[in-house]
Amino acid sequence: MGYIMADIFDEVSEELKQDQLIQLWKKYSKYIITLFVLLVLSVLTYQAYMIWNEKKLTASSEQFFSGLEKLDNKDFEKSAEIFLKSSLDQKDGYRVLSIFGLAHSNFENGKISEMVSNYQTIYEDKTIGNYYQGLARILSVMKDNKSNFNELQGRLKPILNSPSKLQLLAAELQIVLFIRFNKLDKALSSIKSLLARSDISQEQKNRLSLIDKVYNSHAK
Repeated sequence: MGYIMADIFDEVSEELKQDQLIQLWKKYSKYIITLFVLLVLSVLTYQAYMIWNEKKLTASSEQFFSGLEKLDNKDFEKSAEIFLKSSLDQKDGYRVLSIFGLAHSNFENGKISEMVSNYQTIYEDKTIGNYYQGLARILSVMKDNKSNFNELQGRLKPILNSPSKLQLLAAELQIVLFIRFNKLDKALSSIKSLLARSDISQEQKNRLSLIDKVYNSHAK
């Protein structure tokens, strides 16, 4: 009888760990996605402004900033329409910026498959810089709630296996995937490996330590 009760309590404890980690993932994934999207959009907007400042007002900049205005006003159908046209019309930096804008418009409009396809256009284009390819991969994983684990993991692998500046963020996102898909042992093992690195930021260390604490608070 005692063994049976012990097994039951162990099972309940494991469910509590999983439930709390999933809730934590939901909380932090929304926070990280929102923060990262705002960061990317601000960087892209700044770069678009710099292009505009150098070339003065052109049809390219007018078209792009028109899309940003519609996006800011939450007219996602119209912003997607403008960004799509801009991505097809332009061959300079505005093309890449417009595809990012198109992907975000589709995300906000609940068109996840279209969003994934937009980001794929960026990270499979060898003419686009590695950093922007990496950003596209990370955003496509962060905002994709439909694809399975192998598909999402596959998008992250090129960043995880490279010395990219985005590698640490990709490693953290991989932990999020482990939790999301109930691969808790892998999540905890990855957390310990990441916390042992000397190049991890304090903010990232705090997030990972909290996840580790939640798990271990229900440890046997």
